[in-house]
Amino acid sequence: MDRPTAADDATQSRKRAAKSDQPDGFAREVSAIKVGDCLLGYKAVQRRARGGRWNHFRGRMREIEKLIRHRHGDIVPEADDALIYVEVIASLALVEFKEAFVDVVLGWAARWLPWAGKADIEDVIYDRTKVRFSSLSADALGHALHLSYSERCALDIRTIGAFDVPKGKRAKLQKQRRRQRDRSRKEQQRRAAGALPRADYLANSFSQARPWEAFGISRRTWERRGKPMPEAEMLSDCVSISLAA
Repeated sequence: MDRPTAADDATQSRKRAAKSDQPDGFAREVSAIKVGDCLLGYKAVQRRARGGRWNHFRGRMREIEKLIRHRHGDIVPEADDALIYVEVIASLALVEFKEAFVDVVLGWAARWLPWAGKADIEDVIYDRTKVRFSSLSADALGHALHLSYSERCALDIRTIGAFDVPKGKRAKLQKQRRRQRDRSRKEQQRRAAGALPRADYLANSFSQARPWEAFGISRRTWERRGKPMPEAEMLSDCVSISLAA
């Protein structure tokens, strides 16, 4: 078996170093460029990594930040209930990062609540460590943040529930919206294919006009005779008689 050379070891180390420097969701492949046995250099290609695991903490944190921007702007204003955002982030970070969650919460609070003192943030963090937390449910987050269903829909928030609409009812409403979207899409496809709206179709259909009555015959006889059409006056008189009846 051939033993790896020093050049091969250098190539592998460059690949590992390039991959470790990439942000989440990206990978860098390094390949050697050669002409025969002559090494000209290395080529690095960055590509998006496939199959990345969905990070629930990061997704929920982004939705909480979206809610803050919608309600308050770039930072949370100083208020009595402002630290509720820190409490929620601390609860989520404790489950995700365990003992390392303190630095995560302090950094997040410094960005969104710069006016809050470090001692106040540490009090919130200390309160989180006194309770053994499991992953918070969507409805528990919705109640903590006082997120309404209308606000949730307007911001397209999906991982946090709503305090005024329980999970079961949200699922039914979502199914109704999905059916309505499918119905509207199919309706647009039929119109693009040239189909008439039902009201226009019925207005021009033989069932509404009933031209056989102008001849005093049945519809079956009228069809056997080749579906002759009466004069406009006869047809209008026949329609008016049918409506009066």
